[in-house]
Amino acid sequence: MSIRTPFRALLVFVALLLLPATAVLSSPAGGEAFVPGAQGDGPSGDPSVSGDGRFVAFSSAAANLVPGDENGLQDVFLRDRQTGDTILLSRGMNDEGANGFSGRAVVSADGRFVAFESVADNLVPYDNNMESDVFVYDRAAETLSRASVTSGGLQAAGAAYEPDISADGRYVVFASTAINLDSADDSPSVDIFIHDRQTGQTALVSVDKTGQRGTGLAGQPVVSADGRMVAFASDADDLVAGDGNEAADIFVRNRQTGKTTRVSVGTAGQEADAESFDPAISADGRVVAFASYATNLTGEATGGRANIFARDPSSGKTTLVTGVVGGADGDSMRPRLSGDGRYVAFMSAAANLTAAPDENGATDIFVHDRQTAETALVSLGSGGPGDGDSLQPAISAGGGVVVFASAATNLVPGDSNRWSDVFARDQQAGQTTRVSLAHGGAQPAGDAAYLSLIIR
Repeated sequence: MSIRTPFRALLVFVALLLLPATAVLSSPAGGEAFVPGAQGDGPSGDPSVSGDGRFVAFSSAAANLVPGDENGLQDVFLRDRQTGDTILLSRGMNDEGANGFSGRAVVSADGRFVAFESVADNLVPYDNNMESDVFVYDRAAETLSRASVTSGGLQAAGAAYEPDISADGRYVVFASTAINLDSADDSPSVDIFIHDRQTGQTALVSVDKTGQRGTGLAGQPVVSADGRMVAFASDADDLVAGDGNEAADIFVRNRQTGKTTRVSVGTAGQEADAESFDPAISADGRVVAFASYATNLTGEATGGRANIFARDPSSGKTTLVTGVVGGADGDSMRPRLSGDGRYVAFMSAAANLTAAPDENGATDIFVHDRQTAETALVSLGSGGPGDGDSLQPAISAGGGVVVFASAATNLVPGDSNRWSDVFARDQQAGQTTRVSLAHGGAQPAGDAAYLSLIIR
């Protein structure tokens, strides 16, 4: 079965005209006015945030975020929330626009490196494999390199996508159908690889304890801060002994010990009775969160929905993050963990996760505190919850900043573009700001007086 989840179909953008801007400050060579700080004239989403919450990488089809973006394609951008700078990362050689779609950007914890996938063949020299590749942008050096290569530097003989990056940008994990990235991989099925940007070595990760690749599909890789632990989803039944549930599971590969462990199991070790997907891993690799349709992991009511679970492999304890009396009344997916694993950000269509009524009828973003067992609604601002779907959360290392994509129009003042935008919620200040803005300007925050809604 496929482990690609319903999330990828949730972010649906409605093509409506952007309302005209009123202030014209400068004009690029193309003749169309560039307005610093303007809202995007196309959809933006899939954000990632640096450890300190300052830098946000995201994808956007907007053409007005930087001057001269004329390729008419989705690109990858990096926004500095402190300075208001927005830069285009998926830029072709000789300062040309990328000639293919770019997306799925992830920023390193230190904010220096951004990994992303792209089908463009003009980002680096000698890209002629006609496949999606994984690239890394170095913000300090202002250079772009390809990470989905063999240990000898050859390009992948297959598609590479779904990147994640270690805290310092040294390690990049990704999924790929290529059969030339590691000698242990002789199958065109999707596998997980890790590339060491310091040594140039690329290795197969979706393997059992003997180093043999799993016979199923693997995807959705995430990596710990130091690159030692890699979590991923796979429907292979031969990565660990006793895998008989015939469903996709979550695994963690310890690259130091060579051990592969299944983590989508209950506290008693029982395997899940339904598929699990969307893994997230804490900075130290100790906590793994994931979404699952399983009903037997904790003994609590799951409502027959996809729920979020957290697993501490060292203690062997599995907990239900989206636990409410009677079970959540909507699916929850896309968990993301703070650095220490205390906070879990996720998206949910459930309306009963908080004590206060959730009556917007939309998918929302929540943060669960595993220490206090409290869950807060995050996708709010300007007086209340968002009036549209909010998706794809990411969370800073300390848990204080949550970024997400949203089609809501009431999170910040003046949101009139009718496109999905990227927002940042400062949990301590209680403020929501828009991130997907044109270079050189800032957006006023939403109503800070509206406090997060806490359950239980």
